[in-house]
Amino acid sequence: MADDIVLQLSAKSNSNPSDPSLPAKLAKLEARMAGKSSSSSNSPSVQTGWPSSSVIAPPPPPVKFMEQEELPESSSDDDDNGEEFLIQHNKRIKLQENDTVRALQQSETVVEEKVKVLEPVDTRQNSEDLKRKKPGRGRGRSSSCRGRSKTSDQTKPGPSSLHVSSNGQMDKHYLMEQMAKVAPANNDTANFQEEVTLLRGRVASLEEELRKSRQEKDDCQRLYSQLEKELKDYKEHDQQMKTKRIKIVSDLLISVSKAERQEARMRIRQESFRLGNVGVMRAGTLISEVWEDGQAIKDLNSHLKSLLETKEAIERHRKSLRKRQSSENRGDGSDAEASTSEEDFLLQDEICKSRLASIKREEENYLRERDRYELEKGRLIREMKRVRDEDGSRFNNFQILNHRYALLNLLGKGGFSEVYKAFDLVEYKYVACKLHGLNAQWSEEKKQNYIRHALRENNIHKTLVHPNIVRLWDTFEVDHNTFCTVLEYCSGKDLDATLKATPVLPEKEARIIIVQIFQGLVYLNKRSQRIIHYDLKPGNVLFDEVGVTKVTDFGLSKIVEDDVGSQGMELTSQGAGTYWYLPPECFDLSKTPLISSKVDVWSAGIMLYQMLFGKRPFGHDQTQERILREDTIINARRVEFPSKPVVSNEAKELIRKCLTYNQAERPDVLTIAQDPYLIYSKK
Repeated sequence: MADDIVLQLSAKSNSNPSDPSLPAKLAKLEARMAGKSSSSSNSPSVQTGWPSSSVIAPPPPPVKFMEQEELPESSSDDDDNGEEFLIQHNKRIKLQENDTVRALQQSETVVEEKVKVLEPVDTRQNSEDLKRKKPGRGRGRSSSCRGRSKTSDQTKPGPSSLHVSSNGQMDKHYLMEQMAKVAPANNDTANFQEEVTLLRGRVASLEEELRKSRQEKDDCQRLYSQLEKELKDYKEHDQQMKTKRIKIVSDLLISVSKAERQEARMRIRQESFRLGNVGVMRAGTLISEVWEDGQAIKDLNSHLKSLLETKEAIERHRKSLRKRQSSENRGDGSDAEASTSEEDFLLQDEICKSRLASIKREEENYLRERDRYELEKGRLIREMKRVRDEDGSRFNNFQILNHRYALLNLLGKGGFSEVYKAFDLVEYKYVACKLHGLNAQWSEEKKQNYIRHALRENNIHKTLVHPNIVRLWDTFEVDHNTFCTVLEYCSGKDLDATLKATPVLPEKEARIIIVQIFQGLVYLNKRSQRIIHYDLKPGNVLFDEVGVTKVTDFGLSKIVEDDVGSQGMELTSQGAGTYWYLPPECFDLSKTPLISSKVDVWSAGIMLYQMLFGKRPFGHDQTQERILREDTIINARRVEFPSKPVVSNEAKELIRKCLTYNQAERPDVLTIAQDPYLIYSKK
């Protein structure tokens, strides 16, 4: 230590050559230090030599180091004991101490920062591990803190930790030991700093991604708000345009329907002049409607009357010729005269025959024309009735029902319902609206029965989806006494109108119609709840625009329950239906009859017979009252086929099967559908 002090003073002397008394002072100091060292060597309590790195002596009392400006100026006149000289510490050693302390403090700070940085990163990576490791990390941190406090206590300078020699300088070996301990910490610090740098870079990139995500979120939010506003504007615009479209379409439809109504009424007036009109005839106090023939029928009847008169005149002429010939044969005359009169008679007779044949042909033509007029008259009467019902309907002012269905023209009227052609303003298609009206004078019980009956028909019909069955689209209430069912619209005629226009259909055409009817019936009988239509007739068979046959009107249909036996279910609505097309078991008044799908088989056989031969096989010219009164159907045990028109034996055999009198022997729908006549196959 003395050597160090001497070196320090020597360095100082070299740095301050202007002091002339400095050599003398150095000599005194060396002598003094030599005396102290000899005295210390004689003392047994003082340990000689530098302390080892393993044993650290208790530090001496702190030595007061005076700043350079506090040192008194030495003089050459001072005493030899050197009391005027104060020991000044080595500034380089102090700087090393400060650097060491700062390095230790910096290493502790870096370690703490690394722990703080690593904690949130671990938290973001695995929240569950964080929950499990929080208590452990607390203990680790506490132990590490204890460890760091020990290291700090050993490395931080202070009166209790830094060893200072007797002359006030720090122990060199102690400082070297502490620096050796700090070196690994510096390496760890570098690693920690590198990891912190990486983590800070990752945090910066994540923050950048977060910033971009927030920016994208803001952009998406703005775009969403913009699109939402555009959608709202579009909906408002679409609603406005929808209202305008509905108004335009309904106006166009109404204008077309008005034109059709005017055309229908004008056609009625023209046809009435040609075919006839309904007149009123009074008989006392009774007023009744009678038909008055038109000009065309009057002219036709006049021609027929003229032909009849001509025919009668020719017959009279032939009769007179025969009388004259017989008288001449009885009288006297030459053979030549007799031969001449015979030839003349034969010639006159041939002329009369030829004229009669010509009159017959003309008469047949007039009769065919009259039949055609009768058909036209029938269509005219139906159209006149339709127009009259349309004028009397309370729905004839082109109403829009349920904000969707625009009523156009009346198609027909039944007992308690009206069917209008309508247009669906949502689906943009034609439909048929059937308006069911309750009579205001009915009792509440009758109203409830009718409503129950209509709802039952609706519940049956709405589940039926088949190409040969008219679809039911919608049902809604119009007012307190009226509700509406929306049906599939068939633009073609019904079978009844077709048969009235053409009583006899070609067998090929009749066959394709009956095949489609049976396809619809098979669908009704293959459902989980089988259905009996019970009211099959030409008026309930419709044709669409391409000629597909469709069965409609399920007002009298029956649902066959699962527990019903093979004999069928009880008929609870006896007396309802159309008598020409009902089987004999429906007229048995002695007991409640049992019915099944065989009822529809009988009705289909009647329609096929009517299409092929132009008339119904039983009670064709009778009214329903007469059929019921005379038991026409009950006595219909055998079907007869006319000789004309010619019909195939397969068709006749199918009709016989369908019109089997005994219900037990008559096949049901699924059985008769297997008949070869009802199956199309490649030849």
